[in-house]
Amino acid sequence: LQLMFLRKITLQNLFLIILTICVSLNASNSPLLIQLSSINFIILFLICLKNNEVLEAIKKNYMNNKNFFTIFFLYVSYLIIQIIPLPLNWIEVIAPNNYALYTSITIDKEFWSLSLDPSNSYLRIINCINFLIIFLIFPTLFYRSKHLMKFLFFLCLLGFCHALFATYWMLIGNPSNFLIEKIHYPQSSTGLFVNRSVFATFLLLSAFSGLYYIVVFFQKNKITNFNFFEQINSKIIYIRIFIIFLSIGILTTWSRAVNFSYLLILFSFLFYSKINFKKYINPLSTIIIFILIFDVLVLGLLFGNAKLIERYAETSMVSEAVRIDLHDFGLDQFKSFWLFGYGSGAFAQVYKLFFILPENKNFLAKYVHNDGIQLLGEVGIIGISILLSLSFMYFKKVINSIKQKKELSRFVLIFLLLSVLFIQSLVDFSLHIPGISILLMIILSISLINSKKNIINHLR
Repeated sequence: LQLMFLRKITLQNLFLIILTICVSLNASNSPLLIQLSSINFIILFLICLKNNEVLEAIKKNYMNNKNFFTIFFLYVSYLIIQIIPLPLNWIEVIAPNNYALYTSITIDKEFWSLSLDPSNSYLRIINCINFLIIFLIFPTLFYRSKHLMKFLFFLCLLGFCHALFATYWMLIGNPSNFLIEKIHYPQSSTGLFVNRSVFATFLLLSAFSGLYYIVVFFQKNKITNFNFFEQINSKIIYIRIFIIFLSIGILTTWSRAVNFSYLLILFSFLFYSKINFKKYINPLSTIIIFILIFDVLVLGLLFGNAKLIERYAETSMVSEAVRIDLHDFGLDQFKSFWLFGYGSGAFAQVYKLFFILPENKNFLAKYVHNDGIQLLGEVGIIGISILLSLSFMYFKKVINSIKQKKELSRFVLIFLLLSVLFIQSLVDFSLHIPGISILLMIILSISLINSKKNIINHLR
């Protein structure tokens, strides 16, 4: 039994190592890194299958959520259909706009795919398979509260390390490092990432995991009062230190969208604390209020939040004209490819083909800067219908599993996180970045943990 326990710990550690590799190097936002992450997750999945107890737990997880996984398989199959070469006469019937485009190209080909960029769509498919693996194995590896706390603590620690490095690198002038060439945001904290908004979203999810750790800690230990000295004698003091640097890291990215999201996350936990403790002043709200006053306000003044306030003040329809043009263009392309979409990850190709650049402008947009509009265009009505069905099955499972206080808190906090990310996604594209979407899927898979008696209760 001790040997089996150690093997389970090893699998957990392998998962955390793979996650670190996946998110640390620019959130795997390149063809090579996407494929590396996919290979790592597939290898881990195969290793998990070699452990009989974990294999049984995966089977139980699948059977407990069979409808959810069936629709997930259907969505992956749909994405695969998008890149399968089809006869041109079929394309004419099912996708007239694709047909008009293909016949205008002077290339003699009999077979074309629904996706306008099959190679990039392939990369999105393998990333989607990563999601599937995560939903299968995460609830079976991190099924107890102590295992979940291990993951949450690790993610908060990982974000802290990145925030510390990125802030230091910014303070010394943000020179190009051995992995990332700093050409876009020389005065912002980005660390090993290229885009500041993507980096800030990673730190945001790390901060969320730290705050969620505190919630699980309070529930597990049935805490109703928690003074400063008790914090020092627990791991909560480390979480507090981590969140200080995460707050600094998020602030110094100067990302308007993510800094606003961070405030919403903090107020969400403040709202949850009132629901959970039935009073305004409680152990969790005390910690959140301290974060708002010290981490956000005091450290914000110290590190120059005037720059961020200035960026908010400069926001206008004129200054955001490029972003608004991309939104309009994205909606137009959805109308053109409304049924099957133009292909997952194919927006850059669509932009090059159809976007009319203003005079004296020469830039390539890879994203719509609105995750929802881009997703609509990529997968069309059929894909969105499948995703809505998948979301319905997910929330049905989450709501039906609410039998204890910890399931309720899980539902409330994840719902609030998704609400905040939805607001952010209206002007952002971070959820289209492979590493960020993988991190979000891991957090969502927490809800598939069967905490009624644990899905591998027979191992106890």
